[in-house]
Amino acid sequence: MPFDSLLKGGHVIDPSQSLNSVGDVGIKDGRIVQICSDLDATGCPNVRDISGHYVCPGLIDLHGHWYEGNLYGVDPVMCINHGVTTAVDAGSTGYSNFPEFRRTVLDHSLTDLLAFIHISFMGLHAPYAEELLDLRYARPVETAAVIAKHRDRAVGVKLRVGSMTGNHGIPALAKALEAAREASVPLMVHISRGADEREILRRLRPGDILTHCFHGRGNDMINETVIPEAREARERGVFFDVAHGCGSFSWETARKAFEHHFYPDTLSTDLHRYCAPPPLCVTLPQVMSKMLCLGMSLEDVISKSTAIPAKALGKEHEIGTLKPGTIADLLVFDLEAGDFEFTDTHLKVCKGSKSIVPTLVLKRGQVYVPGAFQVRLRDLYESDADVFRAIGAPA
Repeated sequence: MPFDSLLKGGHVIDPSQSLNSVGDVGIKDGRIVQICSDLDATGCPNVRDISGHYVCPGLIDLHGHWYEGNLYGVDPVMCINHGVTTAVDAGSTGYSNFPEFRRTVLDHSLTDLLAFIHISFMGLHAPYAEELLDLRYARPVETAAVIAKHRDRAVGVKLRVGSMTGNHGIPALAKALEAAREASVPLMVHISRGADEREILRRLRPGDILTHCFHGRGNDMINETVIPEAREARERGVFFDVAHGCGSFSWETARKAFEHHFYPDTLSTDLHRYCAPPPLCVTLPQVMSKMLCLGMSLEDVISKSTAIPAKALGKEHEIGTLKPGTIADLLVFDLEAGDFEFTDTHLKVCKGSKSIVPTLVLKRGQVYVPGAFQVRLRDLYESDADVFRAIGAPA
């Protein structure tokens, strides 16, 4: 019996193989066996007709926060609701609490979870007393040591530069780069208001990631033009990541970037406690739909949510692909037509005509229904109101 599951008649889009046509996907023992038109279903116990639907590799969310031990984290089970089969925690923990995060969350998650380790010893603290106001919290030696011990889960170093680093953003960057070099991993740098974007871009190495590239809150990188340092960084192999979040995506900034043919390399959510509920309700399919609204093709948004983040993680032969022999992580979705309103983190609305809607998720060949997992967000405190006020939203 060649297959134990067979998806028949879907429109397969897999940018890693330049596939964009109708076909069947055969699965056995949780792995992709074959993609071809009109595969023989004889003896297959689980045949699903997905004619009229699209199918692509399971989505990879390169930037989210899944550690509920701080004020930002949310339950990663919600990833399956959105078609995300691999998610990356972007520095919720540092060297001191990452082992506990791994023991209690990463090793038990239905979605495969990887993590960038924050250069600050405890990762993200709180939005009202942020993690690197005191530079002594930045610990390169210890950070590199924890990554070396957990290489199957720890994939890089994380640093946030802006209000959370006070007036020592560049010294903090130097410490984060030291840890990344020592551990031989990429560095992901969050930029926000107050970050010296030009100097950060000059120092980033091939394979490093600049996240929140379209934040639009005092963004010097993209104004009437795109600064030379950004183009030079891209040319030498730096990845530019969207990371929507609750304060880091601007229609205006994104449009200016697109006008200058400066597109993001990867799409991600920066999903956390403050952007999961209304008014933003951020999901990766929603972020992908916003890129369609800006004129990006469907194949491009899938590539930037599958194959390219897999490459950024050095895992392009394992995830983000439907190549035979790889794990059967897939998303079946509809591309709905209609009148849709999409909101940026400045609460400005853009109207679009297409929306990506997950209909089925396969994780290691097992079938799940998007939206089937109930997720409870932690209660809000008075301190959380400051975050919602900052984006002009009701708490």
